[in-house]
Amino acid sequence: MRPSSFRLAAVISFFLVFNPSFLLAAAEGTQATPGRSAGAVPGRSVDEMLAIARSMNPSLAAAALDAHAAQLRVGATGRYPDPMLRTEFEDITGNGNRYAPDTLGRIKYTVEQTIPLWGKLGLERKVASAEADAAFEQRRAVETELAARIKVVFANAYATEEAIRINEELLDTVGAIARVAQSRYAQGAGGQQDAVMAEVERGRLQADLARLGGDRRSWAAQLNALLNRPVSAPLAPPAKLRPLPAPEALALDALVDRAQRASPALAINAARITADRRAAELVRRTWYPDVTLGLSVFDEDGGNDREFGGYEAMVSFDVPLQWGLRRAREGEAQARLAASQARREATSLDLQSQLGAAHAALASARDGERILREVNIPQTKVVLQSALAGYQLGRVDLPTVLLAEQAVLRVALDRVNLLTQQQVQLAEIERAIGEEL
Repeated sequence: MRPSSFRLAAVISFFLVFNPSFLLAAAEGTQATPGRSAGAVPGRSVDEMLAIARSMNPSLAAAALDAHAAQLRVGATGRYPDPMLRTEFEDITGNGNRYAPDTLGRIKYTVEQTIPLWGKLGLERKVASAEADAAFEQRRAVETELAARIKVVFANAYATEEAIRINEELLDTVGAIARVAQSRYAQGAGGQQDAVMAEVERGRLQADLARLGGDRRSWAAQLNALLNRPVSAPLAPPAKLRPLPAPEALALDALVDRAQRASPALAINAARITADRRAAELVRRTWYPDVTLGLSVFDEDGGNDREFGGYEAMVSFDVPLQWGLRRAREGEAQARLAASQARREATSLDLQSQLGAAHAALASARDGERILREVNIPQTKVVLQSALAGYQLGRVDLPTVLLAEQAVLRVALDRVNLLTQQQVQLAEIERAIGEEL
């Protein structure tokens, strides 16, 4: 064997024997590129991202304030309206100057208080309480949606870091192969095609790294925006993905049952149905009149000596004569209730559809990743070893070795993508059911 051929075989063998871990490290949840110290910079785990977002995200803060305002509104409903104070001047006599009356005569002071009857105040309070429940569930829906977005972006950021690491290691190996190929060509032991092929492969990897660098900055900017941080603020590279639940914890029927109990979207619909039902009952009770009580006191001498000469009591009722108005309002309230009930049914069906699709996609990605890990990666490694052995004996050319090497790396990257898809579908399931698995 020529010395140059021995050096090339040694380089490739070293790459295969001592460096195969990069093909499987991403799938096994290894940490990001060694030597990168995150220090106090956040970003290494999705739980850390979620904790920061819950305290810093402005959308979640706004939803929490809306829920607080709705809860405070409950205390302002179900109360009597303000009383009315009325003053009347009677027996006014003048001296010819309309701006200076001779005497005010008698002054009448009246206080009136309207009292809603038939449980109207209680119904108003119940409507406000149901609306407060809907606002609270809306805050939970915002939090669930925010968590799902962070989980998806984090998973994609992790996949990008792993792709960068794999390509960087491959670039080092191909660079060494290119130097050996150029040395062989200079010594007349190899063709120029090998050297050109190796340089082309290096250029392709460098272009991929440039693209992945842009993806890294894009994912970091999205995470910072979700955390209410400057888009250029530093983030530590993601360390590992979340572990997947056991397959028995992902039974579709059980997930649908959990969604029916815990989904914030369904809880919002249920609260609005309750509010609309009570509002419809409140409209129906407007057919029954409210009562207004009044008390009057007379000042006989126009306020000079404040001698009160008599009292009056008054009781009045609303007369519900506007039948068309009340029937229209009743129809509107019933239509709103029916719309809320139909909306809840539509939401339930949509959640079942989303859960079914995410469940199937997660199972497919899980099975595909297992096949790549147990079958494809070992087989492609055998092919690469065979190509290296043939190249050492002069029976296989360098392009064949590079193609086998690319096949191994392509399978490793496909496995990373499938792991990312598992995380994306898991986040979609948790968003639909409203809680983490």
